[in-house]
Amino acid sequence: MVVILPASFPSLNYFEIQILTKMTKGTLNVTIVEAKHLKDEDFAGKGDPYVKLILDANNSQSTKPKSGDLNPEYNETFTFQIDGQKKLELEVWDKDPVKDDLIGKADIKLDKVFSSGHEEEWIKIKRMAIFTKGEVKLVLKFTPV
Repeated sequence: MVVILPASFPSLNYFEIQILTKMTKGTLNVTIVEAKHLKDEDFAGKGDPYVKLILDANNSQSTKPKSGDLNPEYNETFTFQIDGQKKLELEVWDKDPVKDDLIGKADIKLDKVFSSGHEEEWIKIKRMAIFTKGEVKLVLKFTPV
């Protein structure tokens, strides 16, 4: 929301425009429903994908890995407290004993769910912003404070 307030200055004979931006605050519930067509990052031919949601440097949550399934169902819900953040990062990883491999990622703009209160969508995950590595179905619910 943008509010424009005129403030007159008779001695200067002009208007100053002040823009005030309302910061969004509330509770965001994100359900990771499922993923499909994930690309296998394991050379052994068995992926163990999990999804990580990152709101900011101090707020991230992950699903449990799904062993050997490149079209996993998660049905896991996570809650975040929104205090001005405008996007949510989604990363899909392949769990490995030594080092997890990034399958792909996407940025989710939150402005639609802020205005509607509810969004359900398939998010395409990409690697190097070019190659589609699968899709993740999310349900987002926002309750403002």
